Amino acid sequence: QNQGATVEFWLKKDAWASSLTTNEVLFDMEASNTGIEQNRFRVALDSAADGASPFLVTALSGGTGITDSSLGSSVTIADGHWHHYAVTLKSASSGIETKLYVDGGLNASSVLGSSGINEVTGALVATVGSLAAATAGGGVQYAGKLSGSLDELRYWKTRRTGEKIGRYWFDQVGGGTN
Repeated sequence: QNQGATVEFWLKKDAWASSLTTNEVLFDMEASNTGIEQNRFRVALDSAADGASPFLVTALSGGTGITDSSLGSSVTIADGHWHHYAVTLKSASSGIETKLYVDGGLNASSVLGSSGINEVTGALVATVGSLAAATAGGGVQYAGKLSGSLDELRYWKTRRTGEKIGRYWFDQVGGGTN
């Protein structure tokens, strides 16, 4: 059953660290022992986006899917303020349906790639703020370090709806407390 996936987080970024790395990884999850770039879900930032959205998404199953595809419309990231972001994806026959939400509102929706992906099963390894494993493009494990502050990162094994993101982006989920 294809329920999709969502990553939500708060991010505060004062400046780009482009002299250290071009891409800064926010979240990276890979199925262990399946080979480089075979089964992966990654959200990263591109410091060289130049006025476009800096969000990059990778969603692969069996090596099929999208790699570092631009997501969203123009988004200012390095403004020194906290913002809430949510990236959702769901596989479809026409590609991977993606959405980017900023501070509870929909920023952009698009279909990326030309076909959907299958469910990824087995042991998963994930990191926050760097690569979980090497990439086909030569990135090594733990590279792509994030220069910024993250808070309340949430990974969902389902695509959250715009209604739920808009309702709960500034609140605890499931009765949690601070």
